[in-house]
Amino acid sequence: MNSKPFLEVKEKHKKRLFYLDNLRSFALLLGLVFHVAIVYAAEIKYPLRNEERSEVFDVFGEWVHVFRMPLFFFLSGYFTEVIFRSKSLKEFLKMRIFRIFIPTVIGILLFAPMQSFVSLLQAGEKPSYLDFYFRIFLNGNIRPSHLWFLYFLILFTVLHLLIRKITLPLSSFLKREPDQKTFYQEFKTISIFTLISVVGTCLINLFYMKDDSWYAIEPVNFVYNYTFFLCGSLLISKENLLLEPQSDKFWIWGTLALLSFWGFYEISRIDPFWSYFGYTGNWRRILHIFLKCTTGWLFIRLLIGIFQKFFDFKNKYTEYMRTASLPIYLVHHPVSLLAGFYVVHSSFGIIGKFLLHLFLVLSITLAFYHFLIRPFRWINLILGNQIPQTKESVSRSVQ
Repeated sequence: MNSKPFLEVKEKHKKRLFYLDNLRSFALLLGLVFHVAIVYAAEIKYPLRNEERSEVFDVFGEWVHVFRMPLFFFLSGYFTEVIFRSKSLKEFLKMRIFRIFIPTVIGILLFAPMQSFVSLLQAGEKPSYLDFYFRIFLNGNIRPSHLWFLYFLILFTVLHLLIRKITLPLSSFLKREPDQKTFYQEFKTISIFTLISVVGTCLINLFYMKDDSWYAIEPVNFVYNYTFFLCGSLLISKENLLLEPQSDKFWIWGTLALLSFWGFYEISRIDPFWSYFGYTGNWRRILHIFLKCTTGWLFIRLLIGIFQKFFDFKNKYTEYMRTASLPIYLVHHPVSLLAGFYVVHSSFGIIGKFLLHLFLVLSITLAFYHFLIRPFRWINLILGNQIPQTKESVSRSVQ
């Protein structure tokens, strides 16, 4: 995810959409809570698991997962097309290399190995970390771990450059009708985007199962998330259909989103997504995918509207989190796994473990960023984070 602040496309009224900055920061921090919560989930599979588990954490984990990454890819698709139109191809590629490619490579080499290492510890093996890193991880077992979204984003960007002339004409379906109420226009947009996601996911799931993987690419997950990226790229000059919503009927969007999530959660238990298409009946799998995609899009619309209305501002705290969110997300996962490994073996109850685990992850990760990353511009650069130059550094460069 690009740490450049979100900008409005309209040339005549350029302004920063602070609510999207704040929504992005919120979603990234929610990822920290998510990776702690699923350690204590009853059904969600994760390398680190507590002995005592609760379905409450399953509900929370599924709720976060159904909209968080789709939201990132949706925004990334939109801003990828915005940046491509405003830069030369050389400038665009240079920006993508520094903002996405280099952080992905550095992140996979430095922060991804901990997941496999903790899996070995959980299995009772006790290798040293250096022995594991050089003998196992670098020996053909490199995996992106929690940085899979950056890996996908690189592939989505390349794919978008290759086929954008084919996909962008799809935006003709997103017509703004002058005599149509705003809510219905937004609902129509959500319906079209949901249809794209459902059709794409169903088609790929006919040929591949959810966990099929080649070079850390799961075709079903890849196509599902790409549909959100694709839809984001279609909103150029049509921002008021979703990115800048004009209606504030939160109770309608909220009710629809919660009902859809309830249906999705229930059918997930009947039709496990890891199974092949039609395992419990074709209609169940189609309904499963429909509810999954619908829930994602409804929560995206709901959250964009809430943050536009209540969090469209900038202060020193929101600016701090805007610049901190990506490095914090890169670093937090190994911290969560290592701290969690010791917490789950403590004598606390499940709630006590969860709260202690969450406190350790937030405090250690924030301290790591504040004292070891934030002060050093070169570290921020290799982690894809652009820190504005201070007045002092600017004056020195002028001299």
